[in-house]
Amino acid sequence: MKAHLVFAHPNLQSYNGKLRDTAIETLEANGWTVSVSDLFQMKFKASADEGDFTILHNPQFFDLQTEQQIAIQKQTFTADIQREQQLLTEADLIIFQFPLWWYSMPGVLKGYFDRVFSMGWAYGGHQALAGKKVLVCMTTGAPDFAWTEEKRGTIKDIFKHLFIGIFGLCGLQTLEPFLVYGAKRHTEEDKTKTLENYKGRIIELA
Repeated sequence: MKAHLVFAHPNLQSYNGKLRDTAIETLEANGWTVSVSDLFQMKFKASADEGDFTILHNPQFFDLQTEQQIAIQKQTFTADIQREQQLLTEADLIIFQFPLWWYSMPGVLKGYFDRVFSMGWAYGGHQALAGKKVLVCMTTGAPDFAWTEEKRGTIKDIFKHLFIGIFGLCGLQTLEPFLVYGAKRHTEEDKTKTLENYKGRIIELA
């Protein structure tokens, strides 16, 4: 079995980094092969534009979706996009690890979806990732009691664009997310307990 982990945090030594490491170590201990894309460390390009293609179908009028569809047919995506699509294609389980920033994901991860989950490949006539399991592991600054429908809205409410608009559209099987609320307030004891809980969750999946 293969898993691909997409990590979107600038610090590998952070709480998110420890969650990343826990997932990798636990999966590998259970016989899985794990590939990783550390987006910040890779300096992954976040903007979807003309630079995503080695050759443009229509240099006079750039249309992203049209170029993406043709790039799938003619293999004209740049190497970084081709690499990510290949890793995702090979994976049985996909994990996205990131912190909540401004009620959303870090910009580099949004760019990852814009560029890698391309039309004609992930959606729009073809679903290359359909049926694959996807797990979101995310940290938040606010504690759990702040995330209610009456206050901020639940995490699932504010991430409909991810769980429904991306994963649903692409036919992925969305697993219950692992959410770490109030991460900045966690003591070392809290962190140890959370990492053990996450390890248990990964073992269940494995």
